[in-house]
Amino acid sequence: MPFKARVYIFALLVVAVFLAVVAVFRQSFTPNLLLLTGLFTVGVCVADLYPVGLPFEGHGEFTVSCAVKTAAVILFGPWVAILVTFIGTLAAETILRKTWYKTIFNAAQMTITFAGVGFVYELLHVGARAPFSSLQNLGAVVCIVLTYFLVNTALVMGIIVLTTGATFQNVWTVNIRDLGWNDVTVISLGAVMAALWDYSPWSVLTLAIPLVILRQASRYVADLQRQTREALVRMADAIDRRDPSTYQHSQRVAMIAEEIAKEMGVLSEDVKTIQIAGRLHDVGKIGMSNALLYKPGSFDDAELGEFRQHPVIGSDLVRGFRLFNEGPNLIRYHHERYDGRGYPEGIAAEEIPLGSRILAVADSLDAMVSRRVYKGSLSFEEAMEEVRKNRGKQFDPEVVDALERVVERADGRLPWPSGKAILSEIV
Repeated sequence: MPFKARVYIFALLVVAVFLAVVAVFRQSFTPNLLLLTGLFTVGVCVADLYPVGLPFEGHGEFTVSCAVKTAAVILFGPWVAILVTFIGTLAAETILRKTWYKTIFNAAQMTITFAGVGFVYELLHVGARAPFSSLQNLGAVVCIVLTYFLVNTALVMGIIVLTTGATFQNVWTVNIRDLGWNDVTVISLGAVMAALWDYSPWSVLTLAIPLVILRQASRYVADLQRQTREALVRMADAIDRRDPSTYQHSQRVAMIAEEIAKEMGVLSEDVKTIQIAGRLHDVGKIGMSNALLYKPGSFDDAELGEFRQHPVIGSDLVRGFRLFNEGPNLIRYHHERYDGRGYPEGIAAEEIPLGSRILAVADSLDAMVSRRVYKGSLSFEEAMEEVRKNRGKQFDPEVVDALERVVERADGRLPWPSGKAILSEIV
């Protein structure tokens, strides 16, 4: 982990510990409040241990712990919420055996986030603490949704930028902007939980039924996604086996694309989609004749036109797999160029999906270092130089920069899918 990222995490920890210590001295604890603080702390810990998946494409999963923390903010005020968040999150991360830096970061950033949420609600609510007791309190709930989103987003973007070297704009585009749905969900759920608790603590248990149903639904969707991935991978392997000269090409493209995507701070769910699209990027060649596929020389105009249809054919082939998310579009546009001179549609720059821009670099790099029936191979260094020459022309500059960082961190090499390494060249 970069030194700047370590300093950032340590700074967040200092702030979080300071808030927790102040909370201990600022909050007057009666025996009943102490018991409730412990109960909500356990609730945060347990909820973090059992995240609930959302059975909708692209929304991943969320932990109900944020709802418990929000309920603590509304019912007991910011100081209790700070202690509940800090201790509960730290306990859960420790039980899950997360790495030390993930444990510290998650506990610290959540503590700071809910401190902000707590202070905003404390400032804006009037009269009874119940969230739906007045229009102003309802407005306060809306404000804490916004506060949670802004503070949490800023802290998470900070660690991603410092860890990956990606720009704030890129992290926002590919990683953050679509998370507002989750934020609205968990904060609203916390407000409902607080309202139910205010009516009768036992009534909170009524939330357990839909959450259990949601968790079971998410498991079912996860199983379907796994089966979809397996079917798609088998399809990709069939293409690789058809042409010995490109054997494992799709695996290497998927691996390189995965490393680049991670370096750019892409969400893990989107990284999986890019990885599978890498395995399937040439699946459209399944309909090409052997004469065209194995032709040693250059194509004539008719053959070139047929060849350039393979991204479209591949995209259409996998479009029936609804759980493949944006995968078909990534396959369709992986031969587009950043300068707009690619195919099949000639779109340019940001019009091309980020995953397709990543695949374009990964595919070209592996093609250059691989022997084919129609060409020899370049050394790895020569291929990297070609990629650099086409930065801003054929390839997205930010993707090329991310590849450079991946290669630099790996001492001038890239890993094989099997875990071996491409050293100076692939033969």
